[in-house]
Amino acid sequence: MVSLPDGKLGNNALGYCSSISLTPDRSTTLSPIGPAWSRWVLKGTKVVVKWLKLPGAPEFLHVLDGETSTTSKLPRRLLQRSTPDLVTVRTLRVLYYPADAALYYGTASPFIGNMITVTPLGRWRCDLAAGSGVEVLNLSAPGNPVKNGEFGAQSSIARNSLASVRFLKDSPGG
Repeated sequence: MVSLPDGKLGNNALGYCSSISLTPDRSTTLSPIGPAWSRWVLKGTKVVVKWLKLPGAPEFLHVLDGETSTTSKLPRRLLQRSTPDLVTVRTLRVLYYPADAALYYGTASPFIGNMITVTPLGRWRCDLAAGSGVEVLNLSAPGNPVKNGEFGAQSSIARNSLASVRFLKDSPGG
């Protein structure tokens, strides 16, 4: 399944595709299932690919090597996936306030010294004070307890900003 990281969770704007590759680490060709791509996008557009046949259905960020067509069933190559993991950030549920998405898609740096840096692919959806608790869901490694869980923001986050933010995890094992 191919989505655009445009701030809408679950936006499969390019829909379902088939591929002969079972590894997201190499370039591969995707063919749309159905008559054509459901949306027109340019060469070089970053897309989120959910690999449905891999265990845990991980999601990775790729780049399309050509534009898609809404009228003909063009196969499109994906360039090699990006190195950083793809994440989503949610606010923690507190009394009287449900958890909500603070960032639909971002990329995460490697986990170093109990910290990660999240760089948004869209805009932050809410204001968060320094020290605010969030849940980071690593879409590229959904079953990894080190890369997923509760983190604390190391600086404040302004709504609609594109700022990268460092997060600290108190318990790195889970």
